[in-house]
Amino acid sequence: MDANKIRVLFNNQEKDIVIPLEQVWDFGGAQEAIEQYETTIVDKILNKDDDFEVTRFDHAIYDLTKTSLNYEFYLNNSIATSPTWVNSYSPKFTTNQMYYYQRKFSKSFWKLDFYDSPTTRTQKIYVTTILPVSQGYLTPAVLANSTTVQIRKPKYTLDYIGDKEGFFIYWLKKRNFLNIDTFYMTAKFFNANNGQFIKMMNQKQKASNPHDFPPDDYFYYKVKLDYPTQTFEVFNHPNGNRVGTVSSPIKWYEYVNPS
Repeated sequence: MDANKIRVLFNNQEKDIVIPLEQVWDFGGAQEAIEQYETTIVDKILNKDDDFEVTRFDHAIYDLTKTSLNYEFYLNNSIATSPTWVNSYSPKFTTNQMYYYQRKFSKSFWKLDFYDSPTTRTQKIYVTTILPVSQGYLTPAVLANSTTVQIRKPKYTLDYIGDKEGFFIYWLKKRNFLNIDTFYMTAKFFNANNGQFIKMMNQKQKASNPHDFPPDDYFYYKVKLDYPTQTFEVFNHPNGNRVGTVSSPIKWYEYVNPS
């Protein structure tokens, strides 16, 4: 507490009276605190504490020299009560739409999502990969005027050359912020013809009881990152066999909802 001398008039006589006045400097050092906070935020943005740098993971070598990542997608070509899956876009689009890349076809795509768990209630999505319909194998088809042409089919061989989009996984270079090296991959097809997503499964639905199955086992493939080599491998879930190779591609089948 500081004491201040204040002169006041008392009965027309001047007298000195000492009145104690408390002085509290609530804003003292406020500017320094703001500057310190700014420095802390800048350090976080510049990753001084946590490293958010992303690196590229390639598909691991198999059969001595091969690195290609292979997908096959099968769409339902029949009614819901008796589905038939074909490796073709024809169940959803006409030949003209595919050959001329009309918007209803060209704006469609495959969406691959990578989760930290196959358990829907607790999982978090961390990575998404898009495969455009403009990539993939070519197959012959006949237009309405009887002309034979080449159209795309949902079969992909991705590698360092040729079709590269979707071949790499981009993930954190270091593990000090998120220590995750295993993902569970799902697939959906966005059909721009009707604006709907089609959910895919890792195997065909059983004819006897098509909707009685454990979702954790039927909608995922397991993706394992190897940090020392910065590569990844894909495995069947839950049996653990490696897939994605030329001889054993990653296969997805349209999930047919109950009618």
